[in-house]
Amino acid sequence: MFNQWWALAMISGAGLATRNLLFKVANEKLDLAFSAFVLSLSMALVSLLYLLGQRFATHTPIMPASYDTKSLVMCGIAGAGVGFANITLAAAYGAGGVSSLVAILQNGFAIAATVAVGCLLLGEVIRPVQALGILCAFGGIVMIVRG
Repeated sequence: MFNQWWALAMISGAGLATRNLLFKVANEKLDLAFSAFVLSLSMALVSLLYLLGQRFATHTPIMPASYDTKSLVMCGIAGAGVGFANITLAAAYGAGGVSSLVAILQNGFAIAATVAVGCLLLGEVIRPVQALGILCAFGGIVMIVRG
């Protein structure tokens, strides 16, 4: 029942929680644009270290011999989306957003957009019980945000 991807998704969530909480604290003392820049630099450094470690461990070239240009462009657009998300996250905190509520709204909207695009454009299927769970989750988000 428990799949490896579940554990990886939860670890990813822990990383996002770290970002949400520590970024909120940092934004109380730093300029918003500068803190977003430092966040992006640290993300790039972690990604670079991961790439180098993976390549050295598998004895493969750092740059692949060939790659799909369309996929590379999609990765670039995805990175720009994350960069924009971090900038607007900094702005939400700067505007007085509470980290717990900002995180719920940010991630709730991300889930809605991901489910919609996944179903409409990628052909992913959501079973009825999953759809009910998604609706319950959004109902909970509304109740949390409204207090």
